[in-house]
Amino acid sequence: MTALAVLAIATLTGCSGLVDRGPTNQEIKDTTGLTVDEASPIVERNLELVWPEQVTVKRAQLPYSGLGCRTNDSMMSEGPPWHVRVTKVEVNPPQEFIDRAVANLEAMTTRGFIFEPSQRPDADPADRFYRDSRGYTVSSSFETAVGPKKEVQFSMTATSPCAAE
Repeated sequence: MTALAVLAIATLTGCSGLVDRGPTNQEIKDTTGLTVDEASPIVERNLELVWPEQVTVKRAQLPYSGLGCRTNDSMMSEGPPWHVRVTKVEVNPPQEFIDRAVANLEAMTTRGFIFEPSQRPDADPADRFYRDSRGYTVSSSFETAVGPKKEVQFSMTATSPCAAE
């Protein structure tokens, strides 16, 4: 019985080390000073630059346009602070669309972005990820057989480093 109690306490203690991890809103204010209001236009512009057609991007309200920088006790991300994120999706795109998107991503290297190859051996060549020295990212994802109609979905995402509210 004692061994079981010790095991239960050890398990709970081990899990609690993962709870509430990540920078606080105040820590981001005190270190980088980056705010959601400052990050948003950069993220929006980055997606406009890589999307293969002319587009104007506006992010949705938080939390819909963000991914929290902290992990809560349910192991879900929460904010603030936030990674500001915008995504566009094209269903059943022609190959020319994907080729332009990949070329636009590669062109981001002239703006300081560096390609980070996938570690997955089965990754589609259209799955691309680029990061700059500030922590902003642009990426693309190609998924087949999505939904009941088994559609192809090509998405592009731009994300910021952690930004305070």
